[in-house]
Amino acid sequence: MKAVTRVPIFSYNTFTSTLLIPTKSLEIKFRKNYLNAETLFELESILAWAATHTEVQSLFITSFGEDFIQGFDPADLRALSEEKITKQFNKIRTIAQSLLCLPQTVVIDMKKGTRGVGLELALAADIRIAKSEAVFCFDHLASGLTPSCGIFSFLRSYLNQNVLRSLLLSGVEFNKESFLALGGWCEFDNDVSTILTNIFNQAPIARIQAKLGLYGIHQTVDNEEMEVEKKLFNTVVHSKDYTKESGFMSAAEFKEKTQVKTNEAHN
Repeated sequence: MKAVTRVPIFSYNTFTSTLLIPTKSLEIKFRKNYLNAETLFELESILAWAATHTEVQSLFITSFGEDFIQGFDPADLRALSEEKITKQFNKIRTIAQSLLCLPQTVVIDMKKGTRGVGLELALAADIRIAKSEAVFCFDHLASGLTPSCGIFSFLRSYLNQNVLRSLLLSGVEFNKESFLALGGWCEFDNDVSTILTNIFNQAPIARIQAKLGLYGIHQTVDNEEMEVEKKLFNTVVHSKDYTKESGFMSAAEFKEKTQVKTNEAHN
């Protein structure tokens, strides 16, 4: 009888979750290329489970289709209130940071590319793989938003700031050469089964402690920078530019709007 190598666990609407028995890995495979509130709720749930199950050696996060996460659906975002969009991005920020803190080694397959918060999520992984032809993009600003999932805080020290500044402020699509220059190291065209097997063959205690050592020393600074990152995001949300496809608010208009609100608060 053939040995069982894949065992589905739990039942989620937005992704499949499967235990890969030979490597003691948990595979999380997104059904769609866009994140939404339900995806975040379910992802938060399974990551909380993983955090207490150290017998699982690695997390392998991927998606169906040719591309990885392409951010949030723009139409869905435009329909959200300031309160809801802030809550939603606070949750994805927490999820991204948790990838650095989990006892498992986190591997993300970016496939033929990712953008927006999908790119930020991938940058929070321990190991990334992708196709050589993969295309990436920091498209936050064109959506009337700023990065909010670690680019300005807990991922900052890992990235080349000159490259990040150019890619973020230009909004251009970029390839593997620019991705590597950014500091987001990636294993292009590598076999994920080999990587998961290598992780399985490591001593669990040594692996967990090594991951703690790689990230733990940064946490105090990160807490301060995260507050700055939140304030930057909350400011742009207040402009409500995320609800528009074009005709964004000018700096002068925003200053006037902010002043009116300040005056109302004092009266």
